[in-house]
Amino acid sequence: MYLSLGQAARETGKSKSVISNALKSGRLSGVRNGKGEWEIDPSELFRVFSPQNGSENGKKNDLERFSTPENALVELLKEQLQNAKEREQQALEREREGREREARLLALLESESAARRDLELKLLPPPEPPPRRHHRPGLLLATLALAIAALVWTRTSADWPLGE
Repeated sequence: MYLSLGQAARETGKSKSVISNALKSGRLSGVRNGKGEWEIDPSELFRVFSPQNGSENGKKNDLERFSTPENALVELLKEQLQNAKEREQQALEREREGREREARLLALLESESAARRDLELKLLPPPEPPPRRHHRPGLLLATLALAIAALVWTRTSADWPLGE
């Protein structure tokens, strides 16, 4: 025999939203039937939430517990605190999973970058040797020196008398 969400709430004295949040967070396990309604095993329910003492007594206890606004507010705040703790735990879990995923992706990126560098080195042709420098400046200087010498020689030989 399985309990519906409403029956589980009555059996434990908790609200439907508390039971539903426990199901959604995985703290309490249950299955959905063909109509989409929750079916909760009583032993699983009482593993997570303590049962109320008898159904008639339970109704009386509900009336007594919620008879004053302070008690109702305290109960509501307790439920909200529990829900907030569950959400915080889920957020921490998502954050941890995100960090793990980021680390995996960074490691994958680094390994792929290293593989790409290796392939580039294998596929690129070897570097060309530096071009040989021609000694043109030296050749130009030698030619210039010869031209100057020839000019000087022709000038000086023109000034010399040939027959003397």
